Order: sequence, then structure tokens, then C-alpha cells
Amino acid sequence: MTLRTWVPRWWAGGAGAAGRVLDVALLPAETAFRGVAALRNGAYDRAILRAERAPVPVISVGNLAVGGAGKTPLSAWIAGRLLGWGRRPAIALRGYGEDEVRVHRELNPEVPVFAAARRVEAARAAAAAGRDVVVLDDGFQHRALARDLDVVLIAVEGWRARPRVLPRGPWREGPSALGRADVVVLTRKTAGRERAEAVAREVAAWMDGKPVVSCHLAPGRLAGLREGDDLDPQALAGRDVLAVAALADPGPFVEQLRSWGARVEEALFGDHHAFSAPEAEELAARAAGRVAVMTRKDAVKLRDLFPAQAYVLEQTVRFDWGEEALDAALLRALERKTG
Repeated sequence: MTLRTWVPRWWAGGAGAAGRVLDVALLPAETAFRGVAALRNGAYDRAILRAERAPVPVISVGNLAVGGAGKTPLSAWIAGRLLGWGRRPAIALRGYGEDEVRVHRELNPEVPVFAAARRVEAARAAAAAGRDVVVLDDGFQHRALARDLDVVLIAVEGWRARPRVLPRGPWREGPSALGRADVVVLTRKTAGRERAEAVAREVAAWMDGKPVVSCHLAPGRLAGLREGDDLDPQALAGRDVLAVAALADPGPFVEQLRSWGARVEEALFGDHHAFSAPEAEELAARAAGRVAVMTRKDAVKLRDLFPAQAYVLEQTVRFDWGEEALDAALLRALERKTG
């Protein structure tokens, strides 16, 4: 197990005595992180630090924790929604993980992706290319770019009313930061709707009447990695599966496979891991006699490297409630800039 795969287990409370020692040792670092974040946000709130504005509407999709909330599928869903309304959207992101760029291009081939370390540059490049609205993937903490709508995602499975912040936990900010949000979207993968409703009641206390939406990032088809037939997920029952994932939180992916009755062996890597050809060949060897399943985020990196058949678990965004409220917020954001 590498450090990058051990840390999420520690954050989840599964690292034993070593994790408990780190919990105590890193308390001062967590306090310092909270203080620096508060100072930075305060500087933006009081206009000591100023956000730059793009020439087109900017819709930010972000979260409070590190990874795992579904920013990429929700950003893609919003871009697709805008496209269906006759707009010319673009995706803007930092681009530190080439996998995210490639995933967006697969999910919405008609929507161009612009990546830059300074996301205002990505937004301006999108406007110069004729796009009339920008969807900013992972933008909540990137306050240097002004936005017309802040959509904040919270993974139901990871919600804590009193979370631990980096480096002692996976949260970048605590729930009080939701005061900056315009809409919260709860996302659930393995949690049930009742749990989402319970989390929504707690989150609403921070939202001052602003919308709290919920959606299920539901498992879709198991698509062939390259050419080939899809696989019925129910066919995994009783079969040995190699679950390949390079995610911040692979737990829901693995649990979904197990919910179909699969006997899962995990092949986990750190978030945004860049697979090499030897690693792909080693994974294929491990998968011999098993069904290899990976996420789309991993498939875009392994499609040309993995020398055997494998399947990609696709996700579908299905709203539990609040889809109309999200639509209305998107339309208001467009009107504020163009009206």
C-alpha cells in the first residue's frame, strides 16, 4: 500500500494506532490550515484581494472536501444542459490531471475544454474561442476568478457536521463556508435517499434558505474498454472482479461492484495516477481469470495501454429532488451577465 492510498484509509478512521498518533500530531497543522483559509477568504470578502471577471458567465462547480463528490459528472451534466438550451458552453479547469480533461471530452464531445493554472486565463480563452458560458470544474476555493453561480457538491457518504480539515482530514473547508454557495447539490453513490434527506436537513441550516438539491450518481452500463459488447452488471454476481481505481475515494466504486455480488480484489492507486505500460501489463496479468472493471477516469488513461478486455463502470446523474431549482439558478446566472 502506498502513502497515497493509505492516507484516505487514515482519514476514514481505518489506519489503526499509526493513524491515531497522526491525529494528535497534526492537530496544530489543521488549526494553522483553518486559520490561513479564514484569512484568505476574509481578504476576498472585504475586497482586499480582488477576483478577476471573465467576459462571459462563469458557473463554478466545487466542493468542500478533497475529491469524491462527483464534480466531473455534475460539471458535464451542467454543460450538457446549457448545450441543450442553445448556449455554447466550455469547461474550464486547472488541468493538473489530464484524465479530467479527457473525461470531459468523452462525456461532451461538443463542449471544448480549456485548461490553465490560472483559471481566469482558461475562461478568457474560452470566450475568445466564441463560447458564451464557462463551467468551472473544481472552482469553489479558486476565488481569483469571479463567478456568477457557485454550485457546491457534498458527498452524502462523507458528510460530517464537524469535519476534520487538511491535513488531519479530507475537508478543505468546514460547513460554514456554505454561506458562499448559491446552491448545494448532495451527491450519493451507495447511500440511500433517506440518508440524503437527513444530510439535507443538516446542510440547510448553513444555507439561509438557498436551494439544497440531491442527486444519485447511479451506476450505468459496464461498457467495453475498447471495442466489444457491454456486460450486464448482474453478470458480476459470484464472479471474481479486479477493481482498478485511481481516485481520491475509491470506496463507493468498490462497494458498488460488491453490491452486485462480485468478489472484488482491489487494485488502487493515488488520485490522478499516471499509469505506465508496465503497470498496465501487470494489471492485466492480475486480471487473468477475473473481470477487470475500472472507472471512466481510469479508462481514458488505460485504453491504449491495457492489453486485455476490461469494462468501464459508467455513471448516470439522476436527481432525487431539486432539479428545477438548479435549472432556475443556472438561468438566473445567465441573466445576470447577459441582461
